[in-house]
Amino acid sequence: MLRAVIVDDEFNAREVIRLIMGKHIPEVEIVGEADGVVSGEALIRQHNPDLVLLDIQLTDGNGFDLLQRFDVINFQIIFVTAFEKYAIKAFKFSALEYILKPVDPADLVQAVKKAVKSVENNDINLKLNAFFNNFRQINTEAKKIILSSAENLYLINVNDMIRCQAEHNQTRVYMDNQEDFLVSKPLAEFDELLDGYRFARINKDHLINLRHALRLDPRGEDYIFMSDKSIVPVSPKKVEWLKAEITKK
Repeated sequence: MLRAVIVDDEFNAREVIRLIMGKHIPEVEIVGEADGVVSGEALIRQHNPDLVLLDIQLTDGNGFDLLQRFDVINFQIIFVTAFEKYAIKAFKFSALEYILKPVDPADLVQAVKKAVKSVENNDINLKLNAFFNNFRQINTEAKKIILSSAENLYLINVNDMIRCQAEHNQTRVYMDNQEDFLVSKPLAEFDELLDGYRFARINKDHLINLRHALRLDPRGEDYIFMSDKSIVPVSPKKVEWLKAEITKK
């Protein structure tokens, strides 16, 4: 049986989480609760849990303060948060599990089950490093993103991504160092995730980074030349819009 702790400054929130997990996820045992940074650190060091359900706002600080008290994180984390939309983007870029308050039972069950599958993985520190980088630079475009292929987990700079191309229900990502890898995520998810970071869906199979777009085909055909020497078709409906966007670089 896996062991979990809850660190949340609201008693009612802790009680809701405990009841939902007791009913739907009996294979995970709640071994303790805390409401603050100091008490949460003591609880985690005492029980060495597999999973921590962590609120952002705590009685004596926040969840990030708590995590930074550990040199190495050896437990999975699910953030429980009422944060605004702009901060949620940092969680998504970093591939961290989170649920929003008020806690929805289905969301909690799904997040816990995903975290349980990841207990044996040693990638939580990489994800947290990406998150803290993104959170500190929340209002800039200098973002890092966690992407996973069948074999590896990648921490990459968003600006270094040249283009994303759909391959069935997966996406091949092309980088400016000439590497590429296949990610188990549909192109539509990349389109949503990278919205606002100068990426454009120029046809049903391609999402391009406008920073790496060089020029449209001078012969008037609907293709765009990219910095990796690729030539990508452009939907006729997007050509005029794309001409204007390229000039904004």
